[in-house]
Order: sequence, then structure tokens, then C-alpha cells
Amino acid sequence: MNELDFRLWLQKRDINNKVISDIISRLKKIERETNFTDLDEHYKNDHGRFLLSLFKNKGENDNLKRFPNANFPVGKYHMNTYRYALNYYIKFLDDSANNTDSKNSKSSGC
Repeated sequence: MNELDFRLWLQKRDINNKVISDIISRLKKIERETNFTDLDEHYKNDHGRFLLSLFKNKGENDNLKRFPNANFPVGKYHMNTYRYALNYYIKFLDDSANNTDSKNSKSSGC
């Protein structure tokens, strides 16, 4: 996870510092509880779809069962906050990819 740039990206969107801290904390927990998953790699592979699927139905699904030692509040509404955090990170990566594409187009004369 690109924590520093993500934090700056969130701040530019006038998100409260406490909320930023909560989002980043949840993303770090996702990485840790899913065997140190690299969020950026998952984004490159499937745009984060698999990670988002872990939190469908409040975590009561077959994908999350692949991580039997993961410590998430399965079955509780609080599971949605992990999905919320992932969605923010995916938007950040989308924006980063779009900005990179725009810069490449300008520098190549397109």
C-alpha cells in the first residue's frame, strides 16, 4: 500500500484526520489478516475485486473462508467498514493510474 500518497490524496478531499487514520488502519489490517496481501498487486490483478468480495455478506462467504485465521468481525455490520476503506483505496489507485496515463499522453505528444 502506498500509504503516504494515499494519506495526501484523502487530505486533499477534506476527509477528517480521524477518518483517514481509521481507513488506513483497516487497510493495514486487511493486508495483515490476509497473509500480508499487497493491495497494489490485487489492484493490478483484478482491480481489487477479490479483496472486495471478502467483505460481501458481512464476510459470510467462501472467499473469506480461505483465510481461516483472519480476525475480522464476520457477520457484523462493522465488516462494511473494511469494504468502505478498500473502495477508497481503489479510487485512489484509479486516480493515480489516470494521472499517469494523462502525463504519458502529454509527454508523448498525443
